[in-house]
Amino acid sequence: MIIRDSQISAAYLRGLVDYLILKRQDASLFLKPFQISEAAIGEPQQRLPTRLFGAMLEAAGALLNDKNIGLHVGEQIKPGQYGVLGLSVMNCKTLREAIVRHERYERLVCDVGHTTYRLAGDEVILSWDSCSPDLSRHIAEENIASWTTFARWITGADVSPALIRFQHSRPQDIQEHERLFRCPLQFSCDSIEVRFPAAYLDLPLRQHDPAMLVLLDEYADRLLLQLNPEADFRDKVKAALTDLLQAGDISLKKTAQTLELSERALQRRLQEEGCNYQQILDDTRRELALRQISDKRLDLSEITFFLGFADQSAFQRAFKRWTGRTPGQYRRELEPVS
Repeated sequence: MIIRDSQISAAYLRGLVDYLILKRQDASLFLKPFQISEAAIGEPQQRLPTRLFGAMLEAAGALLNDKNIGLHVGEQIKPGQYGVLGLSVMNCKTLREAIVRHERYERLVCDVGHTTYRLAGDEVILSWDSCSPDLSRHIAEENIASWTTFARWITGADVSPALIRFQHSRPQDIQEHERLFRCPLQFSCDSIEVRFPAAYLDLPLRQHDPAMLVLLDEYADRLLLQLNPEADFRDKVKAALTDLLQAGDISLKKTAQTLELSERALQRRLQEEGCNYQQILDDTRRELALRQISDKRLDLSEITFFLGFADQSAFQRAFKRWTGRTPGQYRRELEPVS
């Protein structure tokens, strides 16, 4: 599959900006020719062409006389640069769970390539499949360097890959590669791969938070839906409403603005699909409520707030209308019989 016009999240540029600041460079001055403001980097929903990121890495390398700019930017990775993907990965229980999240949500950060994992004996092979013309040596090295650094950070273990294979030709000097990766390296390969011991899969992560993981997964799923232009329009409205519920403004006007439609156009589109705005809002709340009520780590007051109800009594009435039972009764019925 050939990927054209690949994009990255604007937040992904934070690593490059932070590295420039570390090297005492004026980040705003550097960004100006690329028509990007530092404020835009704080908006993870904004997408930028991957080729632009490649050009920026080349320019930064020339400015700093750094032939390994990709490695050094990747080595400075911080959790926030991966947005909701990074936060979801951080809150997993084990590296195995984190890998599942990485495969599932990586498009939220970048779609220049697709990551797959497979077991091969006592090793795991991570393959980064990219046929994108936007892929450069520096982007590839930045990506693999950031994965390696991030894995060490979330596990708190000084882990290293067993082997790394790159598609680009071998640089004249690979001392920095050897310092960072501490493993055998191969170049001019037919694919990009990172191999590591299967035993790493069971490594515990330092910031495991199951309740937070539930919320992050829901949010990441909604963002993926918004990235899919083929998604059903009802689902797009639900995704927008789920975000707006947390923000506290679920008006028709705000929903229409989020979807870049007029209020009349939004109502017409829903009418064409045989529903209306209030029905979609009610369905969205019901689906979220049923999903969250099964997680006993979430207090009923938290669910009430998350769903945008004015108070807990309003939530109780709505839940009883949906299920015929109160939230407490429904939760008790989910308990296994001893």
